[in-house]
Amino acid sequence: MNQDLMYAMIERCRDMIRNHADVASTQPEPLRPDHLIAMCDRLVESLDEWSNAKMNRWIGFIQCAMIANRMIELEDAKAMFDRAKTAFGEPGRDLIDHLDPDSSFNFDLGGEG
Repeated sequence: MNQDLMYAMIERCRDMIRNHADVASTQPEPLRPDHLIAMCDRLVESLDEWSNAKMNRWIGFIQCAMIANRMIELEDAKAMFDRAKTAFGEPGRDLIDHLDPDSSFNFDLGGEG
């Protein structure tokens, strides 16, 4: 996945969270909007360092937290990156690197802050 697409996905998350800044979250700290914005910031900082799989896991967590905070519904989460994927020429490509037997797929585990 190219960095422009990843950056666009991160910005889409950040913008949607900011548009719901008035959400009075009763969720645990990791699911609260301020923490989600900090996660978006960390993703941008890590664009050159982290694997696509790790970036996508973090974005997936952010989307799930947005659902938990009732910022979006499941259908919104499924469609929220469609425009970015079309703009950057990768429509329909989601974490498919693990389906290629000739491609090494390493799964990062644990302790990311």
